[in-house]
Amino acid sequence: RKQGLRNCTKDEDMVKTALEHSIFSAIIRDDHSELIGMGRIIGDGGRFFQIVDVAVKPSEQEEEIKHMIMDEIMDFLRQNAPLGAEVLMMADVPSIPFYQTFGFQYTYPKSISLSKTL
Repeated sequence: RKQGLRNCTKDEDMVKTALEHSIFSAIIRDDHSELIGMGRIIGDGGRFFQIVDVAVKPSEQEEEIKHMIMDEIMDFLRQNAPLGAEVLMMADVPSIPFYQTFGFQYTYPKSISLSKTL
């Protein structure tokens, strides 16, 4: 199930803290400054980078906007991440083929992600 922008957390303090600690954010707004898409990178800035919060408001241009966000994120990584850095991401199952077009591959069987929500 896609999370999308409308289902993002409403805890403003949590969102503010998260955004302030991002390494990079790609944000797309419409002509009226309404947020229509975003994605960001978190991590240690050296060895590990994680792409998170890639979300787009549903529309006819959803895939095009998602592609623009990922292009910006990948450009940032190519210009700023050192060679050998690992870029991680978790994806909704239906989005996996999209992210594979950017070179992302399954970590399994070499490794597997684990998650815990507090």
